[in-house]
Amino acid sequence: MKRNKAHIAKTLGLFGSLILLSSCEEWSLSGLKNDEQSNGEPIARVYDSYLYRSDVKDLVPANTDSIDSASFVQNFITLWAKDQLMVYKAEYNLSAENKNFEEQIEKYRKDLLTFAYQKQYIAERLDTNMNEQEIRAYYEAHKDNFLLKENILKVAFVILPENAPKRKSAEKWFKSGKEEDAQKLKSYAQKYAREFAIEDTNWISFDALTNTIPLETYNQIEFLNRNKTVVIEQGGMVYLLRIKKYKIADSSSPLPYVRDVIKSILLNRRKQALIEELQKNLLEDALDKNEFETY
Repeated sequence: MKRNKAHIAKTLGLFGSLILLSSCEEWSLSGLKNDEQSNGEPIARVYDSYLYRSDVKDLVPANTDSIDSASFVQNFITLWAKDQLMVYKAEYNLSAENKNFEEQIEKYRKDLLTFAYQKQYIAERLDTNMNEQEIRAYYEAHKDNFLLKENILKVAFVILPENAPKRKSAEKWFKSGKEEDAQKLKSYAQKYAREFAIEDTNWISFDALTNTIPLETYNQIEFLNRNKTVVIEQGGMVYLLRIKKYKIADSSSPLPYVRDVIKSILLNRRKQALIEELQKNLLEDALDKNEFETY
């Protein structure tokens, strides 16, 4: 047995060496064999199974140099040999009962065919347009299914270098709340801000916000209750933050926060309805054509 293992290892090593030595002559820079070479030339054998050059011809990534190509092919040969040996040993050692997979294979084939046909049928007929009334109706009917698992908020923020010109004026405009100051701040932020979101913004989780604004608190709810405007100076940057709205975990999610989830649910309902329609039509058609009957 040890001798057989040594022989196999030696054989694999020999194939690798032959590939390396012949790579400059027989393989292009992409590792592909020249067209004029025979596609029937074997490069490895495990018992009665052979691996041919044509089997690996198109596996090497383009623009791979000859040395890397040879290494890639040698690795592929080793993996192929392992697979072949595993199958051989399984065939030899398993009982006939344990090797009988015909029923499972046929079921798997049928499942793949069914899935592919349903996918094609849905793709040809699915209406992906979703009106706001439909989304809102589902939301209102299933609010209890959309309880928040985290604290979320709507904010306005501006991130400035601490040496930005007229920084104090920017802070004043940010805290003002007046429309004219908001316009001044927007123009200023477009010139000097590292990042900003001043106008209407989306809901964001408190935890996600801390990836942008370095907020440090052990009690998010207390922080939200006590703060409307926050100024943080850290790491050479100034962070201006205003909390517009917030909702606490375990309360109902606002519709915009779960709109995409609801759209996905409604689309899946439409897909399921199409599958049921397909099944119903197939059954009725088979009955009409006497292609299906019960006894």
